[in-house]
Amino acid sequence: MLRRFFLYLIGVGLGIIVSMFFFGDRDVDFSYLPNARTIKHLRTQEFRISDHALCQLNCIGLTESSFEKIFNDTDLDVDFGSSDVDGQCRTYLIEIENEKFSKFNVDDCDSISTLLNVNVSNCECL
Repeated sequence: MLRRFFLYLIGVGLGIIVSMFFFGDRDVDFSYLPNARTIKHLRTQEFRISDHALCQLNCIGLTESSFEKIFNDTDLDVDFGSSDVDGQCRTYLIEIENEKFSKFNVDDCDSISTLLNVNVSNCECL
């Protein structure tokens, strides 16, 4: 019995080594959960920033490119309870930590992600 278990482990180990040899160079992205799928979907689309959101970004000292870098490289969480996911165009409330702002809204419509607004205080944008 112990011999069978030992041979099984050798086979599994060799299988892992062969799999890593053939498939090791691939960039695997685990995006099967709703939050990860939504963020990946928004990141792969064309990205635009509304005039209102651009004004808000200017209030906190961010440019379009700096926000896009934050959007693409930072860990984001979608608040599905506060998001409007009914209909053809969806609006997601996305939360972020350790930045100058804590939340922002992104509109997902016709393969275009549009930043609608950023949750900032003390900003006089209309």
